[in-house]
Amino acid sequence: MERLGALIKKHRLWLGGLCCALAAAFALAWAGYTLHQAGKNQSEYKIVHDGYEAMQGMYPADPAAGLVQQLPAGEGETLYGVRLMFVTDGRVAQGSFRAALENASGETLTACDGDMTMLLDGAFVDVIFASPVTLEEGGGYQLRVTFAPATAEDKAGLVYGEGEQADPAMPLTDAAGASAPGRTAALQYITNYTGTGYALRAFAPLAVLVFAAVMGGWWLIFVRRAKAHVSFAFFAAALGLVFALVTPPLGGPDEYGHLASAYALANRVTGQPGVTTGENGETLLAMRECDAEYMRDSSGPIGILAYKTMTDELFSTGNGSALTATAEVSPPYNVLALQYLPQMLGILLARALGLGFHAMLLLARLASVAAYAALGALAVRLAPAHKNIFFAAGLLPMGLSLAGSVSADTLVNGLALVFTALCLRGILCKNVLGRGEQAGLLVLAALLGPMKAIYLVLVVLCLPIPAAALGGKVRSRAFKALLCAAAAAGWLWFNGSTVSYMLRSVDVERIQFVLLRLVPAAALAVVAWLRWGKRAWFKKAALAVGALAVAALAGAMFWVGANSGMTLTPEEYAASIKPNGESTYVYSFGYILSHIPQTVKLLVNTLGSQMPRYLQGLVGALPGEPIVYGLEISWLLTIALLALLVWACLRPVEEGPLLSRGARWSMGLAVLGVAALSMLAALCWTPINLTTIFGMQGRYLLPVLPAALLLLAEGRTLCLRRSTDGALRLSAGALAAAVALQSLVLFASAAYKP
Repeated sequence: MERLGALIKKHRLWLGGLCCALAAAFALAWAGYTLHQAGKNQSEYKIVHDGYEAMQGMYPADPAAGLVQQLPAGEGETLYGVRLMFVTDGRVAQGSFRAALENASGETLTACDGDMTMLLDGAFVDVIFASPVTLEEGGGYQLRVTFAPATAEDKAGLVYGEGEQADPAMPLTDAAGASAPGRTAALQYITNYTGTGYALRAFAPLAVLVFAAVMGGWWLIFVRRAKAHVSFAFFAAALGLVFALVTPPLGGPDEYGHLASAYALANRVTGQPGVTTGENGETLLAMRECDAEYMRDSSGPIGILAYKTMTDELFSTGNGSALTATAEVSPPYNVLALQYLPQMLGILLARALGLGFHAMLLLARLASVAAYAALGALAVRLAPAHKNIFFAAGLLPMGLSLAGSVSADTLVNGLALVFTALCLRGILCKNVLGRGEQAGLLVLAALLGPMKAIYLVLVVLCLPIPAAALGGKVRSRAFKALLCAAAAAGWLWFNGSTVSYMLRSVDVERIQFVLLRLVPAAALAVVAWLRWGKRAWFKKAALAVGALAVAALAGAMFWVGANSGMTLTPEEYAASIKPNGESTYVYSFGYILSHIPQTVKLLVNTLGSQMPRYLQGLVGALPGEPIVYGLEISWLLTIALLALLVWACLRPVEEGPLLSRGARWSMGLAVLGVAALSMLAALCWTPINLTTIFGMQGRYLLPVLPAALLLLAEGRTLCLRRSTDGALRLSAGALAAAVALQSLVLFASAAYKP
């Protein structure tokens, strides 16, 4: 036993790698088996003729000659088979049947041979051809159905419609010439079909990629002893690619709208037509012919067939770059054009190469992944301490899935990581911050607010940076004032319309009247300060007067807001209810201030009932668009991800606290401020008759998650006896890979088609 123990200790690194490989292989085998079971023999149908009466059947005079159904002219679609409704005279027929697809000259193109026992009386039956056929545009085709009954009593025919229920261009005839005219069979085209092996064939390259990501991360961390930012860049790039392949087209959060915005930006940059308004007020976007078929104003379909459509079209080439078509899309989002820069570059590259829609979407996603991986790696490298916090927060499945889709949040999350790391670097810096670091703080502070209004509060993270790190008190005050001014100016310039909407029911003119009257008072106060400001009695009096003035001003504004909210009569309230049960009136500042008990009740009910879902959304346990799909990762993985975040906050017992009280207060204020603004923004879109806030999602808190974890790390309630950096970083990548695999299974197993 001692010899065995010594042998294990000597080779424990490679034994650990073997265990990691076996665990990854087991997870991949489980995912592949589940995917195979969910994805085999799945079909997608297109109704060709549905005018028929149940059980009204046409039997062939000669079963060997059968029935012939003329098909409409081809439109270039691929036909995997047909669905026909059979009749069997109320019994289970014995024998065999054959359905052959023929061209106009009667030549057989493909066929299906089946057992007559599978024909259920009065029910549609899938008839899958031996090989799919593309129906050429304008070509004539017909379907010949023949039977070989075991006995004379075994008979089968087709359900049909006649008269007004028939299509004269699609006659159903008896091949033996004994049928009456004016009949058409109930018919559907099978336009997509997975068969029994598609799921595993499509999963194989993804499985190789996931295995390479996990084992490559293990090799970097434990064999090469790579630095944290190198390991992060590898995991983010590899797993971001996995999420880009796992998320169905237009399946990310609001991806359809973000893709339209990035597409419109690409049009504008190249001087091509962009967004126009249709006759009925719809938003139309100029695009290529190959893109117009798939662009939509809603989340895309999910299910195994959505993946098959993507893989079938992924390598299509030879598409023109001319914008000769239009599609109805979501109005472009009011965000900085910079947020769509990576995705725009991917779109332009796909156009230049003549790639199709799905390849274009994948390139846009890959550009997004590259940007996020670079920003996250930069944040991990810049962080002077607590690198595990930035590592774990950046590798959460939520951040990776957003990066692996077309989303405006990709750059927001990445830049927020860098900004927080720079602020922490300044707080813990013992020397003067370099010019590049100061410029980075200034630029990021000016960008985060315009990118998303609720993240303006992040600017308080730079306030605890000591004066010594910025070159002295005077330079420090000037720099922080400039930084706050840049952030506020960018925020007001880009979010003015949003603020106006939220203040729509407030008597703004009355507030402006009060504020304008304060200008002379402020001027007199400045003159008085210059005259008597150095005297002790004046300072005390000025402080008291200022406090009273602020209290009076706040009370006056509160009174104005509380008395300018709308008050609805029961008749007005009843008339505001839409067919979906929601009111046309939504919360606003005025309504909130005039209905405080109702608002408090709404907030308490929301936090009490929705907090678990917010945690799921924060870590990425709600794949895709949660409002539309309603998919959930298992709670075992959710709890593991939450435990990972707590683990990232733990440090060896000998390390003391790093942050000052001011830094901790600033981080707490940033976290609470963003959370409160998120709730307020969602509240201002919530109908007044709902019992929970509409549209609030946990992913909105991703940019302040590192700050919240830094506060938790400073608590020092739990400590480690030794460093576990390698195990934690590998666990972060492995958990993200596990969530990606389960997301794939959930997407493939679900059914949603807009």
